[in-house]
Amino acid sequence: MPPAPRAILRRVETGSRQWQLHDLVVAGQWQGAALGERWAATFAPCPPASAPADLTVALELVDAVPPTPAAAPDYQQGDLLAYYLDPASGEVVAHFPRYGQLRLDLAAGYTEGALTAAGLATYGVFEDLLAISLSPHLRRRGQFLLHAFAACPAPGSAAVLIVGDIGAGKTTTGLSLLHAGWKLLSNDSPILQASEQASHAGVQVRSYPGLLSAYPDTLARFAELHALNTAPGTRHKVLFAAESVYADAWLDSAPAGAIVFPQIEARAAHTLERLSAPDALRLILPHAIEQWDKPLIAGHLALLNRLVQTTPAYRLRLAPDTNNLPATLLGALAP
Repeated sequence: MPPAPRAILRRVETGSRQWQLHDLVVAGQWQGAALGERWAATFAPCPPASAPADLTVALELVDAVPPTPAAAPDYQQGDLLAYYLDPASGEVVAHFPRYGQLRLDLAAGYTEGALTAAGLATYGVFEDLLAISLSPHLRRRGQFLLHAFAACPAPGSAAVLIVGDIGAGKTTTGLSLLHAGWKLLSNDSPILQASEQASHAGVQVRSYPGLLSAYPDTLARFAELHALNTAPGTRHKVLFAAESVYADAWLDSAPAGAIVFPQIEARAAHTLERLSAPDALRLILPHAIEQWDKPLIAGHLALLNRLVQTTPAYRLRLAPDTNNLPATLLGALAP
């Protein structure tokens, strides 16, 4: 597949910044003040870095989505996203028909991309674009993203991974934990890595930055979030920084202690139902594996299998009251 002309994704550096993401330095470069503001807000939990970058993502705002490469896509997710692989160069093009395009140079640890203003304004697109920009590079360094909310009750304790589809109750469950004083590891994409600690042979959960988001009806459940609820009754998510509401909100890493799959039901009380390791693996796979990245699938599967073999997993059947959720999930962490 011939690569798309680089002129389509030309890099105009009008701003740049570097952050320390655990043992890696990530450089963000942008053309357009709005992109820079969103970058800075998203990566605010990460300390600044001055060492040479390990990974670079360069983005620009464009008026129209760049054209697709000439060949047919190698992998496609409906009409939302298509991947084009170039074995000769090792480059990957991720094309969002509605919002933009990314070009990933996997050997160089470099991603360049174009995003429309509509993409920047649409909930979740910028965050997805960053995750798609970084995740293949992280995988090649033994670090794997999982689509989940991750938090733990206190420094030194184990983390709960809350995994679920849109509408399953993941955000409400996660915010109930922060409301109770738990520490945040990630709103949407915690990093999983095989633990190298002699005392813990499972999986380490490492923080991944990002803004929190919630619908107005969810914000209304928590007193500290009422001021953010400026449009009650609507179905537009509100983005906000965890550290703007919860003091000392972030935690760097924690061992995986429990995996929960929430499910909203009409019941009087929350319940946890233990899942077998095979069932947990089956449920977690759609939230983890990127099928286009075939060389890394085996390693990703091995890590996920290690996770479900060493970490108890539960179906969390949710009742309406959020006050008892932290106690319920502490039960999932009990030995």
